[in-house]
Parts: sequence; structure tokens; C-alpha cells
Amino acid sequence: MAVVAVTAVAGAGPADAVALPWHRGPRPGTFALRRGFTGRAGQVVAEPDPDGRTVLLTVGLGPAGAATAATFRRAAVAAVRAAGPARTLRLDLAEAEGGPVPAPARARAVAEGAVLAAYRYDRHRSGPAQPLTEITVRTAHPEAVAEGVAVAEGVCLARDLVNSPGGELPPTEFARRVAGLAGGPLSCTVHEGEALIALGMAGLLAVGRGSAEPPCLVEIRYAPPVRAREVTLVGKGITFDSGGLSLKSQQGMCAMKSDMGGAAAVVGAVSAAVALGLPVGLRALLPLAENMPGPAAVRPGDVVRHADGTTTEILNADNEGRVVLADALLLARDPAPDALIDVATLTASVAHALGTRAAALFTGDEALAAELLGAASRAGEPLWRLPLLGSERRHLGSSVADRANASHRPGDAIQAALFLRDFVAPETPWAHLDLGSAAFNEESPHDETPHGATGFGVRTLVELLRGAGA
Repeated sequence: MAVVAVTAVAGAGPADAVALPWHRGPRPGTFALRRGFTGRAGQVVAEPDPDGRTVLLTVGLGPAGAATAATFRRAAVAAVRAAGPARTLRLDLAEAEGGPVPAPARARAVAEGAVLAAYRYDRHRSGPAQPLTEITVRTAHPEAVAEGVAVAEGVCLARDLVNSPGGELPPTEFARRVAGLAGGPLSCTVHEGEALIALGMAGLLAVGRGSAEPPCLVEIRYAPPVRAREVTLVGKGITFDSGGLSLKSQQGMCAMKSDMGGAAAVVGAVSAAVALGLPVGLRALLPLAENMPGPAAVRPGDVVRHADGTTTEILNADNEGRVVLADALLLARDPAPDALIDVATLTASVAHALGTRAAALFTGDEALAAELLGAASRAGEPLWRLPLLGSERRHLGSSVADRANASHRPGDAIQAALFLRDFVAPETPWAHLDLGSAAFNEESPHDETPHGATGFGVRTLVELLRGAGA
């Protein structure tokens, strides 16, 4: 990602561009008024400062007293995108009164929005770099700015992983990048080859055997000195999904470098938790594989025997995500966590139901559901709870195994969640986040979301972990 430094300043330091807040209601200046500025949230108008050296960006915050943290986050996004050729930008947005939003929360939201808006994935571009190199947030709460930056950098880490071409980020390279984060209270173990057999990773090995790139399982542990709770996160990491022998269409394959969006979100959330020093014990399990149609690829009709002795018939090689997650969920049983959450770009059904910008939540635990929905609301990530309808389990029957990995019937998102539930210890509070298409935006940028990888899920998980450590 392109690096833009975001820091806090107490006073009105110099900058090429300065963003000033404006609540809807009072009449704006003549210059802004002539350009149709009304102060609606996210609206921006630029005008030269009388000194001739600075561009003033007046940014709308909507009606006074009605602003939320999301309002300030998106105001920062609008200012960064309107900065043009400026090399330095000062955001005075957190200085505005935000109604019920406390000053530290305003500063954190502005910093978060600034980092997210400044993100660029330009590793493979030969054009000039982004001119903006420094952003300062005017506030008396530098610690809040540091928190916002930490969370946003976790999102950007996830975006970088998802944006990386599949040929550049096979499972072993993904594992190498994650291992590079280890240090201090964060440790990382990469299980490969014979170690996967010893762990009973039959599903992961079956999915990965069609590729020349070997699969692996990354295990991350974060052990701060004080731990209020133990949480295990599982992230689906299919670094490229061709569909295997159930080959996708050319169009359906274009964005499939993003099929490790769940694993990327988990990595970003763990990275942010470490940076914030959250007092929560974390274990993250990332099953990584390529799903390719090589000579040894798993065939429709093959049967996988999992570590718990149960079996799955592979009816659709393109439903590989639930098969690799099953192995990781079994591994997550010991030691038993206080909460278990898996994150995956698992089904197209979620996008059919919720559109391309929202994710689905499945859980039978009411307390965990409330925590996750509250965390998503605070984070500004749309998460919608869908039902675990037990009757849909009938579509996962197999004539030769304990279950099938596909039904070819409507309701696939629910059926996939029920499939996963088979592998979770009944007494463990568990939730499944199906990201659908929310991990990769194939449309134009909107709000703080760029085209391409979104980093969806990182902020929700961080908010959950922040609450868990409170």
C-alpha cells in the first residue's frame, strides 16, 4: 500500500490543504454558497486561502447534533479524496461539535477515515505515486488518533493481502507474510506436509492437491500478559479459487484472488489487536490452499474423512471453503475458547440475499450475536443476521457419507453454515461470518471503501475484541 503518515497535532500547523468542518444549517460563505454547498454530510468545496499558499476544504457534517462517528469518518474520507495535488493535509474536522460523539471518538473516526481513504494498492503501477504524503489530525487526543490509525492499518493489511495477485500470493507466501508479523506476544506456526497429516487436515489436503502450490495451515497466537477472555478466529484462505474440477466460468474466476478475504480479515484484526494491546487472548487458524483442477484434484464423488472420524462426500469441488474450514474448526476444539468465530467468503447466496456490500451472521448464541451486531454497528460495517434453519440440513444428505458438501438447492448460505456447525463443539459459543461479495468491491469507490479489496470484517472483529477485553 502507498504509505501516508497520519498523526495528531494540537495546533494549527502549516499544510498545503486544510479541511474545515461545517454543519448544515447556518449559511456558508459566499464562495461555498455559489458552488451549491449546503453542508450535507460528506459534501466538499475547495477555495484558496487568502494567503495564496493553502487550499481550504470546507466539509459538510450534516445537521448539527445529528453527526455520528461514521459521519466524521466519512468526512475525513471526502477531504482526503478532495485534496488533489496537496502533499500535506491538516484535518480540523474533529474540532467540530459532534452532538453525542465524544471528542476522542471524533478524533479516532477522523484518523481511521484518513488512513482508509489514503490507501492505494500501487505495487504493479508504473505511473506517478500519490502526491499526499502527510496527514495531520488537529485534536487534543493523540491517543485516539493512534487507535484509529492502528485499526485502519489492520484494514489496509487485509486489503494488501486480498489485492495481491493469486500467482504472487500462493499459500506458502501468504504464510511467510503472516509469519513476518510475529514477535513479542504474537507467535506464528506454519504447519505443512506431514504436519498436516498428523493434524488430520484431510479436507485441506484434498482441496489443495489439485495445485502445484502445496497447502498449509497457519496458527497464530496472541498472548498478552492480562487476558480477560480467550477467542479463536478461523479464516478461510483459498488464495485462488478456480473451482477445481467444478471449474468456474472465466467471468466467475476474475475476482477469485479474493477468496482468502476471511483469512486476510483475521490477520488484519489480529495485527490491530496487538497494536492496541487489547487484553484478549487470541488464537487464529488459517487453512490456506489453492483450488485448482490439476491431475490430482479432488473429484466430485470423492469422500473426505475428517479428524473426528465423520465423512463428507464432495459433490461440488467449488464448495471447497466449507471443507477446509471443517478441519480448522475441529482443531479449534482444543483448547476450548470462550468464543469461536469463523470468517469466510463462503457463498454467492449471501450476495443474492444482501447485496454486495453486506455480510451475513449465523449463530445460535444470542449473546455472541448481540456482541457481533453491536461491534459491526460501531465499526460501520453492515452485518445482517440470517437464520440457522435446521430444516435446511436435509439438503446436505449423502447416500455414501455422513454429509455432502453441496445440495445444488436454494439456501446454500444457510446450508453452508449448518455444515460448519457439525464441526463445532456444542458447548462453544460460535458464529459464522459469510462475507459473500463484501470482501472485494468490483464497483466504483464508495464511502471509505475503494475499488478492489475492502478489508471487510477487520473493524467488526476489532470492535468485538475491544468489547471482550473491557
